[in-house]
Amino acid sequence: MASSRRCLQEWAVPRELPRTTPALVAVSLAMAAVFTDEPARWLVAVDPPRPTDAAVVLAGDPDYERTLTASRLFREGQVRLLIVTGGEPGPGDSAESLRAVAIRAGVPPERIRMEQVSRSTHGSMVAIQPILEREGIRSLTVVTSPYHQRRALWAARRTLTAVEIVSRPADPAGWRPEGWWKTRWNRGIVFGEYAKLAYYILRGWA
Repeated sequence: MASSRRCLQEWAVPRELPRTTPALVAVSLAMAAVFTDEPARWLVAVDPPRPTDAAVVLAGDPDYERTLTASRLFREGQVRLLIVTGGEPGPGDSAESLRAVAIRAGVPPERIRMEQVSRSTHGSMVAIQPILEREGIRSLTVVTSPYHQRRALWAARRTLTAVEIVSRPADPAGWRPEGWWKTRWNRGIVFGEYAKLAYYILRGWA
């Protein structure tokens, strides 16, 4: 009887949990945290709308969502100038292509300024500084894709320290944070942005 009772106790309460249990719990919690909408939502930095002196449109805009959003802000009287960026060739990557779309969207050519040398988000912020100084711009709306907005905002505030920065993601936009982990394309965007943010922080650009 004593032997039977001892066997039942050993089955009911393990003497020692497997050593891998804490690691499995940690991995499970990490996976639960990652595969929610929150990591993607955090990338979408949005400030309350308010008028500023200008809007800067960051290149990498093949569908021109950023350009059309900034053009709408101009038409609504929320900004007095548009600054388009991009030193790469091709539609959406060159300042010239963004300028052409903005003009078609109702922005007068004389209200558009261009920088045509940048090839990165940080490079754009550096390249527009002479324009901001020349135009007397003290407040700037940064317009880019929602997933890119956090990095662009941090880069702008780090580089353009004398200018008030307002964050306005493109809207409408084809990318949404909801269910981002369900497709390879969206996973690549979100994980890529976090990697780029880490790189920007290490370089002192954000």
